[in-house]
Amino acid sequence: MMAREQGREVQIIAADRRSQMNLKQDERLSGELITGRRQLQEGMVFTPGSTVIVDQGEKLSLKETLTLLDGAARHNVQVLITDSGQRTGTGSALMTMKDAGVNTYRWQGGEQRPATIISEPDRNVRYDRLAGDFAASVKAGEESVAQVSGVREQAILTQAIRSELKTQGVLGHPEVTMTALSPVWLDSRSRYLRDMYRPGMVMEQWNPETRSHDRYVIDRVTAQSHSLTLRDAQGETQVVRISSLDSSWSLFRPEKMPVADGERLRVTGKIPGLRVSGGDRLQVASVSEDAMTVVVPGRAEPATLPVADSPFTALKLENGWVETPGHSVSDSATVFASVTQMAMDNATLNGLARSGRDVRLYSSLDETRTAEKLARHPSFTVVSEQIKARAGETSLETAISLQKTGLHTPAQQAIHLALPVLESKNLAFSMVDLLTEAKSFAAEGTGFTELGGEINAQIKRGDLLYVDVAKGYGTGLLVSRASYEAEKSILRHILEGKEAVTPLMERVPGELMETLTSGQRAATRMILETSDRFTVVQGYAGVGKTTQFRAVMSAVNMLPASERPRVVGLGPTHRAVGEMRSAGVDAQTLASFLHDTQLQQRSGETPDFSNTLFLLDESSMVGNTDMARAYALIAAGGGRAVASGDTDQLQAIAPGQPFRLQQTRSAADVVIMKEIVRQTPELREAVYSLINRDVERALSGLESVKPSQVPRQEGAWAPEHSVTEFSHSQEAKLAEAQQKAMLKGETFPDVPMTLYEAIVRDYTGRTPEAREQTLIVTHLNEDRRVLNSMIHDAREKAGELGKEQVMVPVLNTANIRDGELRRLSTWENNPDALALVDSVYHRIAGISKDDGLITLEDAEGNTRLISPGRRWLKVSHCTPRTKSGWGPATGCASRRVTGSAVMWPTASGR
Repeated sequence: MMAREQGREVQIIAADRRSQMNLKQDERLSGELITGRRQLQEGMVFTPGSTVIVDQGEKLSLKETLTLLDGAARHNVQVLITDSGQRTGTGSALMTMKDAGVNTYRWQGGEQRPATIISEPDRNVRYDRLAGDFAASVKAGEESVAQVSGVREQAILTQAIRSELKTQGVLGHPEVTMTALSPVWLDSRSRYLRDMYRPGMVMEQWNPETRSHDRYVIDRVTAQSHSLTLRDAQGETQVVRISSLDSSWSLFRPEKMPVADGERLRVTGKIPGLRVSGGDRLQVASVSEDAMTVVVPGRAEPATLPVADSPFTALKLENGWVETPGHSVSDSATVFASVTQMAMDNATLNGLARSGRDVRLYSSLDETRTAEKLARHPSFTVVSEQIKARAGETSLETAISLQKTGLHTPAQQAIHLALPVLESKNLAFSMVDLLTEAKSFAAEGTGFTELGGEINAQIKRGDLLYVDVAKGYGTGLLVSRASYEAEKSILRHILEGKEAVTPLMERVPGELMETLTSGQRAATRMILETSDRFTVVQGYAGVGKTTQFRAVMSAVNMLPASERPRVVGLGPTHRAVGEMRSAGVDAQTLASFLHDTQLQQRSGETPDFSNTLFLLDESSMVGNTDMARAYALIAAGGGRAVASGDTDQLQAIAPGQPFRLQQTRSAADVVIMKEIVRQTPELREAVYSLINRDVERALSGLESVKPSQVPRQEGAWAPEHSVTEFSHSQEAKLAEAQQKAMLKGETFPDVPMTLYEAIVRDYTGRTPEAREQTLIVTHLNEDRRVLNSMIHDAREKAGELGKEQVMVPVLNTANIRDGELRRLSTWENNPDALALVDSVYHRIAGISKDDGLITLEDAEGNTRLISPGRRWLKVSHCTPRTKSGWGPATGCASRRVTGSAVMWPTASGR
């Protein structure tokens, strides 16, 4: 353990007794101090300078958390609290700690539980299927547990399981009916509620003198005196006021329980003469009218227990075939669980994951919706029983292969994979381009004849739209119907949204816009005073869109609380989300909004956005599909949205330019913000010239700022002009001139020899204050990495950096366009890349051209096969460095020197 390596003592606090026993059985924790939560209540002893690890910290009450943190602070104890998502404790201690800024980490190295989905909406059929599979597993001697939420559902499932166990001969005949006690949990509040008590219930009181429990049966519940009449085994009665009951009293419900040979029972309380605790499992070896022989876990000899028919002699037992999700803790059991839509929450899924190594999920939802919910949970990988059943195969791999073989013909598959690649360049393309691209995806034996025939068939079916002899091209063009329909959907929602909503304000107060530019004022008025559902704001770089968002928020906050809309920001990137949050807008990524909202709809919920204003920032980076989905969801919920961005900045990796489309072809009202507020007056005119596409005038404007005006270090090199062209031919001429000077023994001028060197010397020659105001911009990520490395080396050579060096792992995301990952050549061109699959990084271990398969291997040596044509993966590419200790290693390593600035890319190049 890392704490041990640092010389720290370690103490582990388990959430409950079952978890404590499970942790103690782990060989990796042998010899460690593992205690229960009771230690926090009874006065825990802290070892100064130690580490305390809390298992399932979400179950801590506020009082227990305060005790833990107070003791840790006083004894300089490091505290690590784990959150398994089962929030059953009093209060929300973990959320309070997170809000207070406590560091939060996510563990990604845990083992994922395979989950098999059996979809069956009818409850009775679902329970019968579960009972049959569970009984077969028990009969085979496997460790198995059945789980379902709700007391009533547990009773129904128990009956179905016992019936199936009898049919398969696991339970003997006949059976005996005995009386058992089931606990009724009371807390400090419910203990004094009269409705908790019923005649016939059993009560026990702890007697400290005899160190045993005195048992009574409730004869009467008197409402007038708010009291209970209790009767003991001898028939004597006493009246006890409910208000006098304290924690020494316990309440039980007597129940008749059938027991047969082979029965599984669960202990719910202390049993006289038997050292067991609540939650322990007993197996009935034999049963008669008077007694039963049970096998106790961990004991070689069986024990004999009485079969009671009176509440005074009844044992604290219950049927053990069915339990609540997460009740048991095991690393080897098979879990048979029945779940409904309401039960598919994080707490239930976390409970299922801790109860066994393999989960079979009998779901009332359809297979797709169940798989979606499981896919979002980090503890599960989904195995679909339906796939195997439909394919008629017992092997999952064979079933998947058979199912996907019939999905597309080779020609259809090639065209399907080629379309996203072409559309990422242009939505309209020629048949020749489609044939060429499809051929690169086509399987061996699929020629141009088959591909051409399939293209003509798709044109005939309407999957591809043919534009005859497009102007300016001289040939016909093709357009995917999916892209065409996406653009139609966007335009239709904008048109239908005209005059569809009530303006947020009749008139924006003038005092809010005194400091705004004319463009900012126009945008603010349009957003708040329009009756249109969708509007557009075109704002060039540096015009103050963030300031305009703040003005909108200020105006919205002036409205009465009953009329004030909720403002939600949507951004294509986390950086855009961060910018909106800095302006006071509650923001999330567009992808998360689409996912969450569509899941709500699939669950039968209707999202209500009638009082919500969406601000969609950086809209130029959103593709057709996502924009169409977002507008459809917002319109369906009755909301309103403002698309803001700049068509001249980064474009979407996904196909389409819907933001430009809305400005040029839609009925949306558009405000254009042009007044530059970010740049200095000297550079502002140059920016305006660039906006107007007058590059020559823009460069002339930049020339007005002379290099001599920039503060530089003594003796530093400076370019002659503010705009300098450094071409490849110029670099070659300089190299040739330097070579001739060396041959003649002449001194060559100390000038930069390459474009890279010129930029580095210009930057490093400036004063520290001037560097703080300098930004180096490159078109390509490769140029950025080279310049960062050269600047780092130059500063190190100048003694500006510290001497201590550490290695830092670096992963650079490879921005690969839609469809490219389906191409085997993409993987061949990135042999050193890491593939992120199911939240786990894998290296490319092998590529088989013959089979079209790729072998991936994770850090622990586990391998998996994927077919690029049938699987979409996110790839993060490591760029190795070879100088001064930079180089390819396990993963990729880069170097950072103390005092050096770590420069992260602000936008990914393509």
